[in-house]
Amino acid sequence: MLADVRHQTEAVRYLRRFVDGALTSPVLLVGASGVGRRFSVQQAVSEAFCMGERAPKCDCYSCLTIIQGTHPDFVTLTADSKDIGVDAVRDLTAKARDYPSVASMRCFLIDGADRFTVPAANALLKTLEEPPAKSRFFLISETSEQVLPTIRSRCGQLRYNRLPEAFVLSVLLQYEHDDAKALVYSRMGEGSAGNAIQYWGAGRLSLRDQVFRVVQNALDRDLAALFSSVDAMEKDIPLALKFLEQLLHDVLMIRVDPMRVIHVDRMADLKALEPKTSLRVWVNLANKARALQGQYRTTPVHLPFHLKTIFTESFI
Repeated sequence: MLADVRHQTEAVRYLRRFVDGALTSPVLLVGASGVGRRFSVQQAVSEAFCMGERAPKCDCYSCLTIIQGTHPDFVTLTADSKDIGVDAVRDLTAKARDYPSVASMRCFLIDGADRFTVPAANALLKTLEEPPAKSRFFLISETSEQVLPTIRSRCGQLRYNRLPEAFVLSVLLQYEHDDAKALVYSRMGEGSAGNAIQYWGAGRLSLRDQVFRVVQNALDRDLAALFSSVDAMEKDIPLALKFLEQLLHDVLMIRVDPMRVIHVDRMADLKALEPKTSLRVWVNLANKARALQGQYRTTPVHLPFHLKTIFTESFI
């Protein structure tokens, strides 16, 4: 139920209108992954479809099948390893024209509104512009700028905030009993409980440590070790680049405001790392890493090559 959605007051207020029957137009939910976008839609649909008393942990048919992902009137389409193609969209729009099977309406959740191919987006436009009376659409993206303007213009926009650190930490402590590690993972998530849990489950501190070694290789001007370390991260390089940004943030923060350091378990190493080059070099590398991250989000780039380049330009 919507009462279970935490620290997203505006989103809950907006989705309450859907539950009450006052919102019929498509909605674009914008925010970082893991902050409750998909969860809040699921809870709103559960509350709207509920056959019981709309109470937390309701075990009615609708609430249980929505949790299980098997409710016939709650349809999800997710962009995983590839873009959303036209065939998937045509199948979805065909379902939108059908009458609901159980509930009073059909709800469609598209997770990856920034991942439509152009033909897929074109196939969806008419349906978004004039949704069938018994269909509701929820689209999810990390930023509105990455969504095609033709899609964006047909949706109301709902922005989600990053979650407070204390809340994310409280979630992590349900899984990780080492307080220090839980704090590191919660800060690595940067306001996303979902990302923090994912990093914890995958043991991503090991990847973070690999990134630390890459920085050390660059400082040592060991080109062979640097290139080898970057290549060793292979498919993890997009995430490694994010962790690099965090480590550079920590290097710049360690003397100014240690309480804001993300990787608190490596405080001693960060203190030893910071004086090995000038502030200008650290800032320059941080800016280049941030720019590369932004470029990667919008344009296909060969990350290993560019990552090696920014290190060699900065240190060697």
